[in-house]
Amino acid sequence: MFSLNNIISFIIASVFTLTSAISQSDTINQLDDNSGRKIGLWIVTGEISKNNDYAKDAIVEKGYYKNSRKDGKWIKYWPNGNVKSEMFYKRGRTSGNYITYFNNGNIEEQGTMKSGTLYGEYKMYWPNGQIRQNKTFSDNGNSEGIVELFYENGNKEVSYNTENGKESGRATWFYENGDLKKEAFYSEGIASESKEYTMVNLPYNSPNDNIIEKGPKILGNFNMSSVSDDYGKTYDENKNILMDGEFKEGRLFNGRHYIYDEFGLLKHIEEYRDGSFVGYGVVGKKDLF
Repeated sequence: MFSLNNIISFIIASVFTLTSAISQSDTINQLDDNSGRKIGLWIVTGEISKNNDYAKDAIVEKGYYKNSRKDGKWIKYWPNGNVKSEMFYKRGRTSGNYITYFNNGNIEEQGTMKSGTLYGEYKMYWPNGQIRQNKTFSDNGNSEGIVELFYENGNKEVSYNTENGKESGRATWFYENGDLKKEAFYSEGIASESKEYTMVNLPYNSPNDNIIEKGPKILGNFNMSSVSDDYGKTYDENKNILMDGEFKEGRLFNGRHYIYDEFGLLKHIEEYRDGSFVGYGVVGKKDLF
């Protein structure tokens, strides 16, 4: 039998839990009374985001708003609850160190952003944890110094030097087994001479049959219905340009990927070459219309 003290303790605990829940609901996902803008801590669930990949009560992302602009640290989650990304924002734009993760928990990429542009050391990884890309960005967002890309098995794929975002000097490509494949010499991003080599040793045999997918998947609708694995442009429902370039196997292979914020404003442009992310493009007047 329950004693009177036990019953009283249970009632007090229940009231405290209910009060805490009500208090939390009064301090998250709030709108400013005067401006109607988002303020304070926001916890976005699957129901709020209307993302069918998440359960209704699953957290999609959480962080703080100031005047409906993301501010401070924001964390995004995968549908299984694993962390997807950790980013810092200042007045709605990414600023500071950031890190993204694969669904399996391994790091996908890490770097530093300043007003939505990468600068400093940047690294990208394969899902198995192997380094995929290693490069450095200048303060204006151009690659500077040695750029290295690696195969999933850890062997180097290509290595070249850059000055102000343009290839400079000797560049070398390798087969997946490590043999030298090609070399070229660049000046101001233009190749003056190149030489290709035949594989010497046995080709590399992958221990698994994983298909390596390069470049982001096609988003939006093409301006020409006949375009598939060729050059084209895609647009969203508001006629904003999303992708511009060459497409292969349903992905952007060479070209630009336009990224917009939640208000439909252009945040930055991702540049892809041979299916790999190479840096951020300069936003010009033609990109704003």
